[in-house]
Amino acid sequence: MALSNAALNIAADAIAAAATHARLHTGDPGGSGTSNVASSAVETITWGSASGSGDVSISGPVQFTGGTPSGAATHITLWDGDPGSGGTFLGSQALTGDQTFNSAGEYTLTDLSLDGSAS
Repeated sequence: MALSNAALNIAADAIAAAATHARLHTGDPGGSGTSNVASSAVETITWGSASGSGDVSISGPVQFTGGTPSGAATHITLWDGDPGSGGTFLGSQALTGDQTFNSAGEYTLTDLSLDGSAS
């Protein structure tokens, strides 16, 4: 049974409500989201409302600080709380485009989307 777009939007909104924190990684974070952790701080994220068939995106840029200057930032993990305080790993995604902290150890995440599917 394929789910309707309305059901996929409900699911995407629920995931977005749970995915409140993000962490950057210098390589593949692995199945538990704990490998290759970047030195940057964990940041809180907010999401817009789901639309279409379960598609939801962050509501604005997220600024990470404290990374290794000019170091790699290749993946992001999503958590339902601060991973340093018992947050639960929800998933990861490889970053596209710029995958490097700037010379001050900052990285700005400008786009992150969760995509649903009805097939």
